Amino acid sequence: MRLLLDTHILLWTTLKPELVPLSLQAQLSDPQNQVVLSAVNAWEMSIKHALGRLPEAAPLLADFPAVASRLGADVLDISPAHAIRAGALEWAHRDPFDRMLVAQALEEGLRLVTLDGHITGFAQAPILR
Repeated sequence: MRLLLDTHILLWTTLKPELVPLSLQAQLSDPQNQVVLSAVNAWEMSIKHALGRLPEAAPLLADFPAVASRLGADVLDISPAHAIRAGALEWAHRDPFDRMLVAQALEEGLRLVTLDGHITGFAQAPILR
């Protein structure tokens, strides 16, 4: 299974692993699963960090490719197909980061790893909780 991490899960996995539920830790460490990060994660952390709302993201932003490498993760860029899908989602949720992660999961056949109730409530999203 290919697992796309939402930004909260990425932050917890790298900075506060004790916050990641044991069931998710097992899925993320299973060698049969491939962890995927997104450019969306870096984009979201960068904006929130610049606004002073996410100071703890500094070490992840300093070398995002190295973070991905340590996690054994691939990094997914944002494509025009992802952007079009995100805009076309029939979902009232306006957060562009969440919309893009859902669109990427749908377009790429990924399972989105999240505990975010705003995302898990969207019936079309392929979620791993």
